[in-house]
Amino acid sequence: MWARVVSALSSARRGVARYPVAAFMLISVGAGFVTAAVPPIVDYEILPFGLPLHGVVGGVLGVGLAAFLVTAALAGRAGVADLVRRIVRWRVSVCWYLVALFTVPAGATLISLAIYGPRVLVAPSGGWPRVLAEVAAVFVLQLVLFQLPEEIGFTGFLQDHWQGRYSPLKLTLYVALLWAVWHLPDHFAEEGWGVEQLISAPVVFVVEFVSLFFARALFVWFYNLTGSSVLLVAIFHASFDAAYNQLCYDVVPGSNTARFLIFSAVIVVFATAVIIATKGQLGRRAAARSVEGEIAVEHALDDAARREDPRRSDSRDASDRQQGGDQNAV
Repeated sequence: MWARVVSALSSARRGVARYPVAAFMLISVGAGFVTAAVPPIVDYEILPFGLPLHGVVGGVLGVGLAAFLVTAALAGRAGVADLVRRIVRWRVSVCWYLVALFTVPAGATLISLAIYGPRVLVAPSGGWPRVLAEVAAVFVLQLVLFQLPEEIGFTGFLQDHWQGRYSPLKLTLYVALLWAVWHLPDHFAEEGWGVEQLISAPVVFVVEFVSLFFARALFVWFYNLTGSSVLLVAIFHASFDAAYNQLCYDVVPGSNTARFLIFSAVIVVFATAVIIATKGQLGRRAAARSVEGEIAVEHALDDAARREDPRRSDSRDASDRQQGGDQNAV
């Protein structure tokens, strides 16, 4: 009996190692749909500020756990240790913390000021200290319960796994595509499981994919320039979600649609600027040529020159023979 269990686990591990991305998505999306379909999890209000419990359960038991399981199957303890190091990598320049924390709230406030004028800065009921304290509390909850598990999976595993396989923009596109698939259970958890929700799901998916593409471009850029810090990516992600879920009601005196468009505009403009400024490289450094690589390039150029001009080859051979004769004479 025990031998069968060990054999089954060994076979499962080989299967996960052979198809790591498929295994990661199967676990992640499966956990998302299961938690979104269980009424006690969807309806239970245990978290403050209206944060969804199904998002925590699906994120931690789905994406976060999947990242560690697949990494263990692929690279064993060494791979898991490397993933943990990237998750807790916090020693980066202070400027990256400032960018991660304040870009979205500051950018959204400036855009709202340009549209609505000074009334954006009118103190809300309870005053700005209360508002900012609530935003800070939501940020901490979002970071620990939602964004860190999510980015452990989609940045620490998936993005890093594909990092050397695709160009930065292709990497952004592919990760954003699977990221949008993972968000689909949220649509059903919030809207229900009727026919109408099923029909609207493709539209929701397209909107999610477009917005997540620009967000992922920034995450790829952050990851490359902070020494592969999953933590910094999660902080930026949590800053956006906390500002959109809590601060937007006080700095955008408009409809929910206006709030969504203003906060999304910050991400789109920022990401577009980064893509243009980096020429699509998103902070990825070109690999340095090795000595062997330089020699190989020189030989390839010599071969091409010989094919174009045979006399050059004969002249070089004669020169080589002459140098050999001189050395023998010495």
